[in-house]
Amino acid sequence: MMIVDLIDEVDFKEKMLGVGAPVKDCQTLEEVDSALKVWANDAPQNISVIKSACSELEATGATILPDVHVVIKNFLKIPS
Repeated sequence: MMIVDLIDEVDFKEKMLGVGAPVKDCQTLEEVDSALKVWANDAPQNISVIKSACSELEATGATILPDVHVVIKNFLKIPS
């Protein structure tokens, strides 16, 4: 049996909570995405925090679920 490291919606939310983002465990991925965008717009320095956390998730080498990967890639595209 093969075991694969996987980053899902829960892992993404936990990472964002860990960096102080105003998200909740009960939110959907879309709601988290929206909350992060508002957080970044309210304080532009938060963009680098989000981008750094997203880069760290990608750097793990784990498989990232497609929906989560789209959100990560979109944040990494935002100019700092």
